[in-house]
Amino acid sequence: MKTAILTAGCRLNQADSDLLRGRLAAAGAVFVDEPERADICYVNTCSVTAAADRSSIQLVRRAGRAGRVVVLGCLAECEPQRLAGLPGVVEVWGRQRLAAELARARPAPVRSRAFLKVQDGCDRGCGFCRPGRLRGAPVSVPPEAVVEQLHGLVETGFREIVLTGLNLGLYRSNGLDLAGLVGRLLEVGGRFRLRLGSLEPDTVTDRLAAACGNERVCPHFHLALQSGDDALLAKMNRRHSVADSRRAVAALLSVRPEARVGADVIAGLPGEDEDSFGRTRAFVAGLGLGYLHVFRFSAREETPAAAMPDTVPEQGKRERVNRLRGLSDGLAERYSARFAGTVRVAVVESSRTALTDNYLRVRLEGPVPVPPRGLARVLVTGGGKRPSGRVVETRTGNPADRAGDRELLEVQ
Repeated sequence: MKTAILTAGCRLNQADSDLLRGRLAAAGAVFVDEPERADICYVNTCSVTAAADRSSIQLVRRAGRAGRVVVLGCLAECEPQRLAGLPGVVEVWGRQRLAAELARARPAPVRSRAFLKVQDGCDRGCGFCRPGRLRGAPVSVPPEAVVEQLHGLVETGFREIVLTGLNLGLYRSNGLDLAGLVGRLLEVGGRFRLRLGSLEPDTVTDRLAAACGNERVCPHFHLALQSGDDALLAKMNRRHSVADSRRAVAALLSVRPEARVGADVIAGLPGEDEDSFGRTRAFVAGLGLGYLHVFRFSAREETPAAAMPDTVPEQGKRERVNRLRGLSDGLAERYSARFAGTVRVAVVESSRTALTDNYLRVRLEGPVPVPPRGLARVLVTGGGKRPSGRVVETRTGNPADRAGDRELLEVQ
């Protein structure tokens, strides 16, 4: 049966789609890229924002024009009847059905990097977060299963493994927290590196920071800061303070001074005035970050924030988003400029791009003697928002010098 999988949303959704692809492949499915050519199409939806809802609906409608459609993901959990009424939809999977379908599946990624799901669910109840209410209580994949899946991905040829979860820092299984899991995975032999998904600031412990000091962990970290104003953080039921965010960034940079640290920030939260926005902007500007992911607040049904007065006009939200994105552009340019003229280990994405360990997506110039998914030494030749580079033989560019990267991170 010709099968297509369309995925909207976050890395966790991508990881679920990879597991689904692995299960279907084991059952004999033949995959096609275009849903129009498929006998059946699985659409993994997102519902983090109203825009994500619309995009997910568009994907379902596109798939339904060609054949049968199975819908899963967050929008399937919260609006199953709406989705079931769309043309072509034959099944809608809520989270319990999805968990049953993916049980014991092995991921089959199709990108240059593998997203390895180790955790799902969250019980923190942040005021603006819909996915945390849709995915249920925190659940962690046992470390033995994570190790087994890591082995399989490395044997398949993946050299960068990205650990993902809805709230990754809540990982707890068989006496291991996230720091313990990272340590366990670093004992696995083979040529690969680990990258961590998004983290809540209060889950960045000293033990986790120490584990991230290993050279096989990418010096790139993303924190869900959301605001630099303590009153707003408390109002939205966040579990961290501004001081926690500052401490987390400092802890990570203390073990990996070269790290690129990014952050999620929401503009236009209920109660955010110009002063509180200014505190947020000043805070993130002084943290030593390498970029921002900026979101415009939109109230989601079934969240506490939906009942709060929306005090910031839409035009004001857009203006604040633009100001933060302008700040992010400056942070990104300054960070990439630091590494012009240096050699970084990068995963090759295509003949034109590679992603360095410290999260610089480099436009490649010249020949690329390494296939996609492979690791290569890349000399960063230009900075800016779109840095350029070329593949070189050694970390210094000198063929006689191979020290410094443990032969592209291979551990026996």
